[in-house]
Formats: sequence, C-alpha cells, structure tokens
Amino acid sequence: MVVKKGSALSGAIKDLESEISSLSKERDSLKKSIEKTSSSISESRQKELAMQKLLASLSEKEAKLQEHKKELQGRSDKVSDKLSKMSKIKSEMKDI
Repeated sequence: MVVKKGSALSGAIKDLESEISSLSKERDSLKKSIEKTSSSISESRQKELAMQKLLASLSEKEAKLQEHKKELQGRSDKVSDKLSKMSKIKSEMKDI
C-alpha cells in the first residue's frame, strides 16, 4: 500500500511538474507576443504622429495656396475690368 501511495504521489508530482513546465513555456511565449505587440503599437503611434504633422503641414500649405489663389483671382478680375473698359473706349473711338 505504501509503495502504491508513493508511486501514485510520484506520478502526480511528475504530472504537476510537466504541467508547470508547459505553463511556463506558454507564459514565455505570451510575454514575447506581448512585447512584439507593444513594439508594434509604439511604431504605429510614431507613424500616426508623423502623419498628423504632415497633415498639419499640408493644411497650412493649402490655406496659403487658397489665399494666393484669391489674390490672383482679384488681380485677374481687375485686369478683365481694364480690358473691358479699354474695349469700350476703343469701340467708342471707332464711332467717332
């Protein structure tokens, strides 16, 4: 009976050691996965910040270009007005 208890106990201990070893390997694997994921998140955040800076820069450039376009349109309108007035004067001069 003592031999059977020792044998059963020994077997149970071996099973526990085996389970502990398996769980330790799984934990190590999960830790590596977590580290990789954390690194990937960090890289994604850095890319996001870079994209936000680029987007802000592009928005600023767009605003400047819109302002420049508005100025050019105003100048173009003035030139068109002058051309129209000159054409009118030319037409009136022909009538004389």
